[in-house]
Amino acid sequence: MNLTDTLLPGDLLLFAYFIWLPVGLCAVRYAPWRPFLASSKLQHVFLGASLALFLMWSFEVGVRPALGFHFLGATVYTLMFGWSLAVIGASLLIVATTFMHGDWAALAMNALLLGVLPVSASYGVYALVHRYLPRHLFIYIFLCAFFNAMLAAGTAILALATLLVFTETYTFARISHDYLPFAPLYLFPEGLLNGMITTVLIGVRPDWLKTYDDELYLKS
Repeated sequence: MNLTDTLLPGDLLLFAYFIWLPVGLCAVRYAPWRPFLASSKLQHVFLGASLALFLMWSFEVGVRPALGFHFLGATVYTLMFGWSLAVIGASLLIVATTFMHGDWAALAMNALLLGVLPVSASYGVYALVHRYLPRHLFIYIFLCAFFNAMLAAGTAILALATLLVFTETYTFARISHDYLPFAPLYLFPEGLLNGMITTVLIGVRPDWLKTYDDELYLKS
């Protein structure tokens, strides 16, 4: 799923920086820095989760450049830290993975597709569920974690496929034959992984989930 410098036009890769940088600055501005810096525990959890996400992103299976799959984990990451810190963390992880591959021109585009987009989709679904549906544990697990992760990953896949077809990097026939048929096989494990991790955190470390509260979700 990682783009390289040669796959997309240089002008488009440059334009992505004009989107990613303002979004990143917005995340930095509204991030809860005071409680984050005051809690060494929160800092350790953030670093540990970011390291786990980095290791997950290091393993990718694919048949052609950019046409691959790897676990995103963006949904549970967002549920743990909220939108701002998740965007910052995911962007830093993209920088770290870019050090390994050296595709600096594609840095912003990768950050948007693999970081900002799935994190924003995950938080958007959580916000809608939190606002319009009852506060119930199973609703949180299945909609905010399991279904949410599948939707966020699917959004990233569709955005990537649309971008590659629009720029004529690959034909629609090539993507529909070599890439999209395998998406359902990837989306269900993605949802299952995020749902399982969220369930374990609720049972063992509910305080690690910024978007979860025992008093709110278990009182019913």
